[in-house]
Amino acid sequence: MRTQLWWVNPETFASSPAALGLLSEQERAQHQRFIPPQKRHEYLATRVLVRTVLGRALGVAPQSLQFVNNAWGRPELLPLAPIHFNVSHTDGLVVCLVAPNPEIGVDTERLVRGPELLALAPHVFAPQELSDLNELPACEQAQRAVLLWTLKESYIKARGMGLTLALNGFAFRFDADQVRLEVSPALGDDGARWHFQTQMLGQHCISTAWGGDFAKSEIYCQLTELA
Repeated sequence: MRTQLWWVNPETFASSPAALGLLSEQERAQHQRFIPPQKRHEYLATRVLVRTVLGRALGVAPQSLQFVNNAWGRPELLPLAPIHFNVSHTDGLVVCLVAPNPEIGVDTERLVRGPELLALAPHVFAPQELSDLNELPACEQAQRAVLLWTLKESYIKARGMGLTLALNGFAFRFDADQVRLEVSPALGDDGARWHFQTQMLGQHCISTAWGGDFAKSEIYCQLTELA
């Protein structure tokens, strides 16, 4: 199968008994634990997106899928299948990346968070990233902060180890239209084996990461809305 990137807008996603019926008993209990209605609805939209997309890819009923978390809390299909996924959500958007390769990650963030991330930059970006950021015109720095944040999150998620990876241990550099990853030897990885893609959807930035050898046609994801 080819890599696919799916999305849904929770604000236009309709909650229904049929949607709730796709969830497992554990997921329904988790759904009820969310007190803010917005977060409860976002959780439902996320689980329906994941189950629907994976069910279609595997040719099985979405409600029959079972999941287990790895040692770092990343969810995986159970039993293990020749398909892998990663999910990200923020206000107004949920995205799900599906691929045959286990080393994948996706992250999305609203562009409006740029000033907030810019204020956090000294604590979350590597020295090289901070230097490149400060060289940009002031009017471009907030959007670069969002781009960096989503790229860093996509890489962390693709590694499947969460925040056990030091945020200042790897840096994204920009050469024309190319994104290059530099990784500290302490993290035990080679930045050259990674591929990244960033897309904009309305007021959201979406970054995806793939590890391994891919043809260019295999690493391009066309955003597809869940219907």
